[in-house]
Amino acid sequence: MLKIKSKYVFIAAIIASTIFTSSSVMAREINKETTDVHKSWNLQFNQDVDFNDEAKSDITVVDSKGNVLVTNIRLGNSKTIIVDAPKEGYKVGEHYVINISDKLRSKKNKPLKESIQCNFVVNGAQDIYGTKVDTALSLGMNKILGEFKDGSGNDWEALILSRYGQEVPAKYLSNLESNLKACNGIMGQPTDYERTTLALMAIGKDPTNFNGYNLIEKIYNSDDMQNQGINAYIFALIALDSGKFNVPDNAIWTREKLINKILNGRTEDKGWSYGGDSADPDMTGMALTALAPYKDKSDVKSAIDEAVNRLSAIQSADGSFSSWGTVNSESCSQVIIALCANGVDPTGDKFTKNGKNALDALLQCQVEGGGFYHTKETGYNTMGTDQALEALEAYKMFKEGKGGLYIFK
Repeated sequence: MLKIKSKYVFIAAIIASTIFTSSSVMAREINKETTDVHKSWNLQFNQDVDFNDEAKSDITVVDSKGNVLVTNIRLGNSKTIIVDAPKEGYKVGEHYVINISDKLRSKKNKPLKESIQCNFVVNGAQDIYGTKVDTALSLGMNKILGEFKDGSGNDWEALILSRYGQEVPAKYLSNLESNLKACNGIMGQPTDYERTTLALMAIGKDPTNFNGYNLIEKIYNSDDMQNQGINAYIFALIALDSGKFNVPDNAIWTREKLINKILNGRTEDKGWSYGGDSADPDMTGMALTALAPYKDKSDVKSAIDEAVNRLSAIQSADGSFSSWGTVNSESCSQVIIALCANGVDPTGDKFTKNGKNALDALLQCQVEGGGFYHTKETGYNTMGTDQALEALEAYKMFKEGKGGLYIFK
């Protein structure tokens, strides 16, 4: 609907709409669409804004039922106010209105002539990617089932099948039971216990008493965790949180100790790496996934925000990610899993470069017949496929509001 405004000297508009600057102008009730449930809207004005606590109260976001959302209102540049999404994100399919009160004033003490309403709707990205994701998952699951038939199915694939709703072949459990018995429950590395715990949780088995073995105790009382590097701390925390397992106060590795080890292991550019001083997307993604349940802690929240910004900064122009100088599917997968765990849409503006986002980049890594490659030249790759399918399932769960990929309780 078009409205005529005369002598209208202080005018607001959502970015990408017209910015009005003349003294006699036309302004419109703006209608926008987004698929980003954590979208930040930029309100641009033609004069410097008098921004203070009172000004914050002059801008509100309400849903279709008239409920006022708790949002962060902040100043961008002198003529831009940024309206962040609520902490829990917007709801897919919901209509919202940003109300800008006529009490808002410019630095020159000029008010808006009248209040403005900016309307927007949050559309489900699954409308765009649903078929592609479902097809990639279906074809990939067939490849995984084939690997179980030839005896090479692994823990990650058991987890993926379960998350997808497929029954894990009985041979997986029987092999796991035999292997644990053969080693008397003593696995090679901390990550072996951690990975197996996640697979058992996915298929509904108790890792605190699996054939008499307590894998959780082996994790929190590991005496060689520090020998395996940052990824052991990361997946220890993920495994302990997968079932909200109790950890004794006198354990060698409490949750607090693991969180501190992860936070203290950051690179100089505010990410994580298995080695070196620059953020690697794989390890940064894994760390973000582990820290996601603790984002209410101020130091963790700060680290998460900085790492998400760093991932966006190192994303390639086509939406992909590189590790150690090589573009590969696994890097993209780990970023997607991490973003979804932290409520950040991998198809949103922050992770879209030149019209291509992180999910686009991953879907480009499919190979004919199902599955994914590690790098484009290598063809089908088991690890690339496993991680890609985890990422796609994580994305589906994110869009459906079902929580993190590795959280089972």
